Amino acid sequence: MLAGMQTLSEIRALLAEAQLAPRRRLGQNFLIDANLMGKLVALADPSPGQTVLEVGAGTGSLSEALLARCAPDGRVVAVEADAGLGRLLRRRLGERANLTLICGDALAGKHAIAPDVLAAAGPEAVLVANLPYSIATPLLAEALATTWHTDHGSAATPCALRCLTVTVQQEVADRLTAAAGVGAYGPVSVLVSLLGGGTIGPAVPPEAFWPRPKVASRMLRIDYDARAAGRIDALDALRRLLTAAFAQRRKRIGSLPRRCAATLEPAAVAAALDAGGIDPDARPQAVPPEHYRRAANALVRCDLGR
Repeated sequence: MLAGMQTLSEIRALLAEAQLAPRRRLGQNFLIDANLMGKLVALADPSPGQTVLEVGAGTGSLSEALLARCAPDGRVVAVEADAGLGRLLRRRLGERANLTLICGDALAGKHAIAPDVLAAAGPEAVLVANLPYSIATPLLAEALATTWHTDHGSAATPCALRCLTVTVQQEVADRLTAAAGVGAYGPVSVLVSLLGGGTIGPAVPPEAFWPRPKVASRMLRIDYDARAAGRIDALDALRRLLTAAFAQRRKRIGSLPRRCAATLEPAAVAAALDAGGIDPDARPQAVPPEHYRRAANALVRCDLGR
């Protein structure tokens, strides 16, 4: 069995002893299939000596597997938002020299990873996690963004997260890897495409978790591509452009200069769309990532995308 893997009865006993129960509000669904947890670790393939960031450590089942995989010189930074589970983890694993346990939220608001998490994981780490569904999309987007800002010397708390291996809802996996023209395509699809590449892993059925969720899940690995990311002149300008474009995804993108006048200079946006080779009659979901990159870079070159 995978090192540290807990059975359902063991997880139940740990929670009962601590007078805890799974909290739906926090997306607490514990992975109880040893075979699938082994596949998650294999997909991530962390090396001895690496720092691994785990978000949503739960009862520490995956944490122990990662500690064993990274031994003897690597370390695990485990983050758990639930105070009760944090106390349970500290009792079980708090003496491990190569474990840093953070009891708190992984995100500082919706658009930033918590500075204490980045400081603990930095300067470079890989993410391996059975992610709580509610934070999966913003966490992965911010992990990629933080890595870009770290590489460009503009990160408030430098931390390069160059490999992200997670279990997420199938719907989230579809959004992260969607191509232009697909219904699931959106801002996060563009970011993943321009900053890295996604590898679809095994499906994870509801019965692999306790409590059993109502939806299927999927393993996914995203590898940050520094060379591709280096072609983005200013990530913040790109993200503002994407937010504005997809705010009304059914409208023609040619109406964007008028629609985003409160945050971006209309004339600059119109010129940028033209420079990006974007058909003004196209809907936002039909525009390929590369065209958005070229348009955002045009905004920066004109110094009008701020």
